[in-house]
Amino acid sequence: MNIRTILNSLLLTIISVVVAIYVIKSSETNIVKTMVGNYLFEQTNLEGTEIKKIIVKTKNMQATLFYQDQFWRIKEADGYYADLVSINRLFQDINQAKIEAEVKDIKQTEDVFADKGTFEIITYNDQGKLLDNIFIGQKHDKYKYAKSATSSQIYLVSGSFELANKLYYWLQQPLLSLRPDSISSVIIHTERGQQVAFRPEDNSPFYNLKQEKININPLLDKFVLFSFIDVKKAENTPLKDMKPEKILVLFTKSGLIYGIEIYQLEDKYWVKIDLSISKLPTKSASEYIKGSRFLYQGWYFKIDSITGKYLLNYQVN
Repeated sequence: MNIRTILNSLLLTIISVVVAIYVIKSSETNIVKTMVGNYLFEQTNLEGTEIKKIIVKTKNMQATLFYQDQFWRIKEADGYYADLVSINRLFQDINQAKIEAEVKDIKQTEDVFADKGTFEIITYNDQGKLLDNIFIGQKHDKYKYAKSATSSQIYLVSGSFELANKLYYWLQQPLLSLRPDSISSVIIHTERGQQVAFRPEDNSPFYNLKQEKININPLLDKFVLFSFIDVKKAENTPLKDMKPEKILVLFTKSGLIYGIEIYQLEDKYWVKIDLSISKLPTKSASEYIKGSRFLYQGWYFKIDSITGKYLLNYQVN
């Protein structure tokens, strides 16, 4: 074998090795680049229980959730308590959502993140370090479009991400949930005097003080799912220095008593709720007041104008 043949063989060997290395490296690079199968909130999942702050944003809303004293709260609502259903739904998506496909070819990709249904979800650990910043866009079949704030790559991801786009839906709702048949009597206090509606027996109709049968179900129906649209700490509102326009006192058969103070500030309506119990409450009433008083004590709740006007003008006939 002459020297020329040896050199050609050596050259071919070197070229083969270089090509092989390139193919291997190229393959490794592709494996690193693809995110399919990964968790969408990858860093958040790695941190696990150390998550202490989450921001959920839309075009018109921001809800900053922070963990304090074993409760999730909302910064934009004076630190009031977050709704457990909404929080659990969010956590389920964050913990389980995976990247199902990379979107290679899509026309007008910006449109899938342009409507009011787009959410931005930002997570932080307990030291305030940013973990994930993810945009959730429109639905596509059974998936959602998503992308990271640090990349232009768009993905199709699993998870429902059916999140509330109004701040008050992120708050612990409803404020009250009382069945009309659970109410035994109602007392209304105003500057003009006092009105009373009571049941002589557990399942009887209501009567007024003149012993006339009356129908107060339209009033009681307001408290079946009594919600609010804003909330303030007492020290952050002038309402703490005002007298209520009206006080409704609802006595329940269990011995739980709801004192509902109604305020009007300009054209807005607010309520303050005090819980108490009768001298002979049931065990469930005693346990409820111990476990739920913190949801009301020291807070003023803004209610919608229609409900506010109705409560303020209501009279026992």
